[in-house]
Amino acid sequence: MKIISREKIQLNFSDRITLSKVRRKKTLFMLKAYFGLIGILVLIYLTGLIKPSEASIETIQRYQRATSILTGASFVLFTCIFLIHYFRSVYPYTLDLKRGLKTISWFYPVSYKTPFFEHYFLKTGSRKKPMLSIPKHLYQAIQPGVLACIIFAPASRFLLLIEVNGLGVEFNEENSGLDL
Repeated sequence: MKIISREKIQLNFSDRITLSKVRRKKTLFMLKAYFGLIGILVLIYLTGLIKPSEASIETIQRYQRATSILTGASFVLFTCIFLIHYFRSVYPYTLDLKRGLKTISWFYPVSYKTPFFEHYFLKTGSRKKPMLSIPKHLYQAIQPGVLACIIFAPASRFLLLIEVNGLGVEFNEENSGLDL
């Protein structure tokens, strides 16, 4: 796929809503996972405070100290991992909404159909996702010499629209597994 031209234009209201919904969905998923892991750490820490009646005082103190160190180190590690994941997966959506721009790329489309199944793809030329699944009507619209366009958010690489020969497919938060 060779890109003919590329331009940046302002996000419209529906694109802003779509990007903010996807950002909210990803943020809530991350927060639920983070607080679930922190809850498990709290339970581990609380089990360190329970004193078995058979153990000596020194053994109990060592166990409590080891539990405190383990939960503290795990908390720091989980927090760092989730911050890194946040800045890689959610923060680009915030950048796109702040900048308010989307990118339109015009290209000559290349289609692909799986040999044994009825799955249709559009070759994008992207390293992250070289082929996008498209519906059959869009696959049939791809002819030699026809221009197509892909509209996406530049920082998050979230795909907003694919259009081929006047036929298009809009993407929203329900079918948002499409990042270029």
